[in-house]
Amino acid sequence: MQILFKFKKKQETDKAKTKNQIIELLSNRIIIMGVLLTALFCVLIYRLFVLQIIQGDEHLANFNYKIKKTIEISGARGNIYDCKGKILAYNQLAYTVTLENSEKTSKIAQERTAKNGKNGPKVTENEVKNEVIYKLVKVLEQNGDTINYSLPMTVNSKGKLKFTVSGSALTRFKKDIYGIANIDNLSGDEKKKAEKYLNSTPEEVYEYLRSGKGGPQGTGSMFGISDSYSTEDTLKIMSVRYDVFMNRYSQTTPITVAANISDKSIAAISEHEEEYPGVSIKADSLRKYNDAKYFSSILGYTGVISESELKELNADNGKYEANDVVGKTGIEKTMESTLQGKKGQKDVLVDNLGKIIKTVKTTKASAGNNVYLTIDADLQKYAYNILERRLAGILLAHLTTADTAGSDKRVPIKDVYYALLDNNIINISRLAKKNAKSNEKDVYRIYKKKQESVLNTLRKDLKTGTTVRKYLSEEKQDYVNYIYKMLENDGILVASSIDENDQVYLDWKEEKITFRKFLQYAINNEWINISSFNIKSDYYDADEIYDELINYIVDALKSEEDFDKILYEYMIKSGTLSGRKVCLLLYDQGVLDKKKDKDYNSLYTGKMSAYNFMYKKIKNIEITPAQLALDPCSGSVIITDPDTGEVRAMVSYPSYDNNRLANGIDSEYYASLNTDLSSPMLNRATQSRTAPGSTFKPISSTAVLEEGVATASTYVKCTGIFDKISPAAKCWIYPNAHGSLNVSGAIAVSCNFFFYQMGYNLGAVNGTYNSQRGLTKLKKYASMYGLNRKSGVEITEYEPHISDEDAIRSAIGQGTHSYTPSQISRYVTSLVNHKNLLDLSLLEKTTDAEGNTLTSYEKKTEEKLKISSSTFDLIKKGMIGVVNGKDSSIKYLYKKQGMKVAGKTGTAQENKKRPNHALFISYAPYDNPDITMTVVVPNGYTSANAAEIARDIYKYYFGKASKAEKKATTALLPSGSDGSND
Repeated sequence: MQILFKFKKKQETDKAKTKNQIIELLSNRIIIMGVLLTALFCVLIYRLFVLQIIQGDEHLANFNYKIKKTIEISGARGNIYDCKGKILAYNQLAYTVTLENSEKTSKIAQERTAKNGKNGPKVTENEVKNEVIYKLVKVLEQNGDTINYSLPMTVNSKGKLKFTVSGSALTRFKKDIYGIANIDNLSGDEKKKAEKYLNSTPEEVYEYLRSGKGGPQGTGSMFGISDSYSTEDTLKIMSVRYDVFMNRYSQTTPITVAANISDKSIAAISEHEEEYPGVSIKADSLRKYNDAKYFSSILGYTGVISESELKELNADNGKYEANDVVGKTGIEKTMESTLQGKKGQKDVLVDNLGKIIKTVKTTKASAGNNVYLTIDADLQKYAYNILERRLAGILLAHLTTADTAGSDKRVPIKDVYYALLDNNIINISRLAKKNAKSNEKDVYRIYKKKQESVLNTLRKDLKTGTTVRKYLSEEKQDYVNYIYKMLENDGILVASSIDENDQVYLDWKEEKITFRKFLQYAINNEWINISSFNIKSDYYDADEIYDELINYIVDALKSEEDFDKILYEYMIKSGTLSGRKVCLLLYDQGVLDKKKDKDYNSLYTGKMSAYNFMYKKIKNIEITPAQLALDPCSGSVIITDPDTGEVRAMVSYPSYDNNRLANGIDSEYYASLNTDLSSPMLNRATQSRTAPGSTFKPISSTAVLEEGVATASTYVKCTGIFDKISPAAKCWIYPNAHGSLNVSGAIAVSCNFFFYQMGYNLGAVNGTYNSQRGLTKLKKYASMYGLNRKSGVEITEYEPHISDEDAIRSAIGQGTHSYTPSQISRYVTSLVNHKNLLDLSLLEKTTDAEGNTLTSYEKKTEEKLKISSSTFDLIKKGMIGVVNGKDSSIKYLYKKQGMKVAGKTGTAQENKKRPNHALFISYAPYDNPDITMTVVVPNGYTSANAAEIARDIYKYYFGKASKAEKKATTALLPSGSDGSND
């Protein structure tokens, strides 16, 4: 019992002890935490097992790295309409390929470097970027897409680099790439360096952008483009890198590489997107223009905002960002704030590849407002076509088979052949290509023979020539003049080092010495920069330098396309290159289609002469006046409402296709426009100035009538020559004379003698003539008609200039008068209105996207015309006589047309070697004017030609043109005149 009791007691004691141990254990925090952690660890292992082993594939498929990103949504640009609601500019959905900096390029470079091993070559981020761009450009080009090439540099067919811009645009480009802010704020060495950069050659800029060589950062900086790429491919890579570089302060905004890309390009890029880091394809809104050539001079075009435009547009609390599309010229620029849509934005989540996986929030964009113009689209197009057809007719009327122009300034047919090459209608660089056609190869062989002969002769003349400049043949003078300019442009002949008062230099300018003597003298006087010469020794004499200069000249001429054109000119003039072979080149190069053109066989076999062939092609407008760029090749027509100043038509010929400049510039097309000798991007209506000639006589009439110098009963006897000044001034009718005329009669027959006398009288005080006094009076009344300021049109316009020399000749519109057609039109509009000086306007109204009118543009009256009604009556009486009077030189044009038109003809001579400018101002109907018209044809020979253009347009406007006349498309030859050249 006792033993059993002790055993039980021990059991109880052990239980109590165990219990206490358990209680102690459970109350120990460390142990508790250990247990909990163990449990949690077990749970974690279990969950990892489930996630990775059991559900691993499912989660891997659904995994996404997420980051929030805001995407801007551009608002659609507003449309532009004519006065009748015809759409001129609108938007079209298309796809654009963009590029932005990507971290992935750096990773790729690192991975490839690691793969090459420690001793392998290091792959730079620049290399990867350039490879991506090269590959992207090739894909786009293979599928017929055009990259947005904005770099103002190109390379010619002979491998010579050149800038495609000049002046302030070139300076701005160089400042941007070299990081020059304001050279005026620099001093000492910094200023010298900046000036050196601003004077850098195309080759130096190219090398700097390619490798950094010769620039502020030194070799190894900038774009790091391998020299394994061809020059052409390097420029394309460089252009894209340049765009990214210019966008460096807004790196989150991608740059546009190409717009409106093809489905093939979209597929090729999308299917291999891992090969194109930073490249994206996005839906975009492209600007489109209907009937582009008729309206481009008014509408302008859009493009990616420049740095200067960004600052300007954001100066007034704008919200523009880099890479926004804005109006660059024309109405697109003027009405930018109206047309620009309001941006929206989309907040999204993207994965590690940049793909959108979720849209978090969207703020819708809204469309810009619409602009309605005062322009009548149908009238504009008809006037443009008439102008082109008449220009072709004037050219044909003056075409000759003679070798020289003669005193009547005719157009030799050989000049026409050469014009095809000179204005790049025929591309001479194609003649040397391996796939050149048989005729192209023949022409090239003739050229090579000529080139070899000329270069050998030049080398000989430069070495031993003794003929002074003035006695050189015309051909050799052209060669010498070209070489001189080439040496200046290449920085070999340093213009800033030349002492312009040096006697040898003056002898050279006066053509008294040989080119050889001048160049040798230039070397001795350190006017020649010898750093480009291959001189191996540090010790050299003048003869060695001169020999190297000759070598430089001959070698450089081999890569000068413009020098080649001079060779071709003299090949054609001499008959070495026939007109027939030149014309056949039009077919070889696809300017004309030999399969569709029946004239090809006739030309090829000799059944049709080259002269008749070209005559026919010009007559059919298959070869246009603009393409030839011979006189005349340009003109303008402006039609206004005299009650309001609204512009119904503003034609500028030639023109261009603004579709190819909007949405990313077509670089080849843009370069061709800049080198086109007819200057198609120049708005002839607002940016081409000319003397007004006799169209100024109504203003002179206003001056003499209002100043009391003459009245309706004042008669002046025209003797044909005004001899109160020396040299004497002749009337256009001399050696004949007009006889006795008053102011209305003098306007009607455009008597220069009458207005010489009036100019004299305006300046005379007590019988003593003072030219400045007369000029002051003329300026007063020219200003009343608005000729002292711009016309008011809402696009770029040049400033006018009222004559400040020779009151007598200024009274007939000569002197130094210089006005744009738009300014002359504004004067005519106000003359016909006879109450108010009106500003011209192209704007009718603006509306929102739903068509609700926001702004209506009323007529803009600057001031009342303080001119008596009797003065206007006398002037208008003279103007009706110009068109319908018995002595009218153009009445044959308007006779029996059923229209009562009043007007004033005018011619202006500015270059004795070229035809006179032709002008005609007018209005109709005479009794109750509905429109005014101003026609200006630079180098258009006679004012009758301008009057005939106006006649054709009046017939259309007043419904007098037949169906056949409306449908016709061929050249219209002048009807002929009685020789008036007023």
